Amino acid sequence: MNHILVAINAKFSHTNLAVRYLQHSLLEQGLSCEIAEYTINQPVRFITADLARRKPDALLFSCYLWNIEMVCKIAGDLRALFPKARILLGGPEVSYETSFQRFPFADGILCGEGEASVASALQETQQKIYRSSSYVNMDFLPFPYDDLSQMKNRVLYYESSRGCPFGCNYCLSSADRQVRQRSLPIVLQDLQRFLDAKVMRVKFVDRTFNLDAERAFAIWEYLIQQDNGITGFQMELGGDLLTQKQIQLLAKARPGLFQFEIGVQSTYGPALEAACRRTDFQRLAENVQAVRHAGNIHCHLDLIAGLPKESFPQFLHSFDDVFALRPEQLQLGFLKLLRGSALWDSRETYGLCHSIYPPYEVLETPEISFAELAQLKQLEEVVEIYYNSGRFAKSLSFLLRRFPSPARFFLDLAHSIPDQAVGKYAYYDILFAFAEKSAEPELEKLKWLIRADLCLNERPRRLPECCPQGIKPPKEAVSGFPKGLYFELFPFDFSNYDKNSGNQPVLAAFDYEHRTLLGTASVKIVPYEKELTGFDKVLIMK
Repeated sequence: MNHILVAINAKFSHTNLAVRYLQHSLLEQGLSCEIAEYTINQPVRFITADLARRKPDALLFSCYLWNIEMVCKIAGDLRALFPKARILLGGPEVSYETSFQRFPFADGILCGEGEASVASALQETQQKIYRSSSYVNMDFLPFPYDDLSQMKNRVLYYESSRGCPFGCNYCLSSADRQVRQRSLPIVLQDLQRFLDAKVMRVKFVDRTFNLDAERAFAIWEYLIQQDNGITGFQMELGGDLLTQKQIQLLAKARPGLFQFEIGVQSTYGPALEAACRRTDFQRLAENVQAVRHAGNIHCHLDLIAGLPKESFPQFLHSFDDVFALRPEQLQLGFLKLLRGSALWDSRETYGLCHSIYPPYEVLETPEISFAELAQLKQLEEVVEIYYNSGRFAKSLSFLLRRFPSPARFFLDLAHSIPDQAVGKYAYYDILFAFAEKSAEPELEKLKWLIRADLCLNERPRRLPECCPQGIKPPKEAVSGFPKGLYFELFPFDFSNYDKNSGNQPVLAAFDYEHRTLLGTASVKIVPYEKELTGFDKVLIMK
C-alpha cells in the first residue's frame, strides 16, 4: 500500500514534526509510508499533480491555520482522481468541532495525539473520527529526523514537552493542561545529535520552555558547554519565570546560540484578566532588560491586538510599554478565534466579531473598531519595515527620542508609506521626508545617520536622495586592507552620536560581508582626495 503523509509548511526552510512522528509510528507497526513536504507558496495544481503522480492508496494531511484552505482544495481534487484512496486529516485545525460536513472528502479525522491511532485509521474502511484516549509516553517517541545531513539549512522543530498548565483562553494549549516531559537524559542525547550534525537552527515547540526552572537551566547549561559555534536554538519563554541563576548562566552563551520568544500580549490588566492570562509585567520587563544587557541573545516580544476589553488607546499604551524594552523584534499579532479554545466558546459573551475564514481573525470588538484594527495593520507593517528589519537602527533611534509615543510615531509614519510597492532605497527617503514634516531641528545630522544605516545594511550602488551627496566613497578597498571593507568619511562620530558634542570628522570602516562596523578613527580636516592615500595610517584596527 502506498501511504503518503502530506505536510504543507509556511516556508521552505521549515519542517513538519508531526508527519515525522507519524511515519515512525507506522513503520514500527509494519506499514510503509513516505513523507511529501511542500510549502504554501507552491501552486495548488503543482502539489496536486505531484501527489497524483505517486498514485496514493492513502493520504494523511497535516492541517493548520495557514494551510487548511489549500488542503481542502488539494484533498478534494485527489478524492475525485482517486475515489478508492483513503484520505485522512489530522492536526490542530481539524481536532476540534470535527464534522464530515465540513470536510466531505475525508474518510477519517485524527484528533489530538495521533501516534497511537494512525495505523488503525489508515486500515479502517469506514468513515470515522479518531480521538486520542490516552497520552503518548514522550520517552517512547523516536528522534524524528533520519538524515540530518540533508537538513543543515532548515529550521528543525523539536519537542521536549507537551501540554501547558496555563489557561490562556485564546490558545489551543489551554485545551491540554497536562504537562508531559521527555526525560532529560534523552533530550540531551537528541540535542547532541543536532550539534554533531551542525544544523542551522532548532526550534523548540514546547509551549513554555522554562516552566520547569531546573530543567531549563540544565538544557541551557548543556548547550552552552557543547556549543559547536554554528547551531542556534529558539525557545518560547515565560518572561516573568526567568530566575537570576538562569540569567547569569545565559550571559555566558555565545551570541546567536539562543533566541527567545516571549509573549507579553498586553499590559492592560482587564484585557489580561479577560484572556485568563496572568503575567507579572514588572518582573518580565526586568528580566528582559537583564538578558538584553548581556547583549548576546535576541529577544522577540509579542503583542496581540483585539483582545477583549482592550481599546485602541489602551493597545497603543501596551505597545509603548513593550517597545520601551527595545526587543530585537516586536511582533504585532491579531487575535484569532481558534476552534477548541475557550475564547471561541465565549466569543458571543465578549461580543467578538471575527472572520469565518482561516485564520479567523477578529474584525472588531465592542472596544476596538474594524477601522482601528486596520490602522494597527498599518502599524504592524511599518514596524516590520523600519524596526524589526534592523536596517534603520541609528536614524530611528535618533528620531524616536523626539516623540513621546513610539506607537503614535509609527502610526504617523505609516501614513507616509505609499500604497504601491517601492524600492528599498525609497524607504530611507520616506523616513527623511517624514522627519522634515515634523520640523526635525537636526535634519543634516539625520541625513548622515541614514547614510550610516545604509552602509551597515546594504551594498549601496547609489545613495538615496536624502543622503549627503558631497563626499563620494571609494569603490574598492584601500591599499593595506582586505577587500570587502568599505570606507566612509563622516563629519561626526555617528557610532556614538548621542554622546558626541563636537563635529570631529571620523573615518569609518564597514565590513560588508558581516554587515558590521569595524571601527572609526578621528581624522584631520583635509581634502578627501588626499585622505584616500592615507587610510591605512589613520585607521587603527583592533
